[in-house]
Amino acid sequence: MKNLAAKTKITQITFLMVGLLLLGACKNDTKTTMDNEVNSKDQKSIVENELLVGSWIDASDSALHFTLFNDGTARSDNMKTLLYKNWKVKGNQITFIVESIGNGTSSVDTLTYNIEKLTKNKLILKKDNYLSEYTKE
Repeated sequence: MKNLAAKTKITQITFLMVGLLLLGACKNDTKTTMDNEVNSKDQKSIVENELLVGSWIDASDSALHFTLFNDGTARSDNMKTLLYKNWKVKGNQITFIVESIGNGTSSVDTLTYNIEKLTKNKLILKKDNYLSEYTKE
């Protein structure tokens, strides 16, 4: 009987120790979480916005030409149904706010692309597996 009581006590202590270890492992480090949130909010653009400002000519058959302005506004240069309104860059991504107009209805959409290449004369954007290539006018 004494042996059974000792085994029960050892089992209880073992479960208590395992439980405390698990609780310690689940601890949420709020300082690290807060630092990560601040860093992601303050993420600077790795792209030089000055290189993006200007008129871009689409090299594809679609010929979707647009102009980007310093103040974050944008303009569609040859499209009546897809109107570029605004743009912004975060990291290596560019996001456009566009208005799609057709058949008496319109909708506002957000389009985000990865900037694959940017020079003073060339811009390559990627969305999923599709690349769009532009040259500066």
